[in-house]
Amino acid sequence: MAVYDSKSRYYNCDTEFDLPQTTLTKQSYLYDTVTVLANESGRLDLVSYRVYNTPVYWWIIARFNGIINPCEVKQGMKLKIPRI
Repeated sequence: MAVYDSKSRYYNCDTEFDLPQTTLTKQSYLYDTVTVLANESGRLDLVSYRVYNTPVYWWIIARFNGIINPCEVKQGMKLKIPRI
């Protein structure tokens, strides 16, 4: 559990709900692979819209692929898309 300064807004928050990154990338998960198109570079919301028909699941794609900065997503990059 993370320890925050008493003046932090996270001081009394429960932080143990977050899953470790390795849990999401286990081989037991079913996923498809897509290639990022030119107009989707740096835009995981567009990739999410293409595969899930909604832009709100962009964070699932980022988390599943270990992407912290969406600007890392470049044209031609292959992304694992978990089945939901």
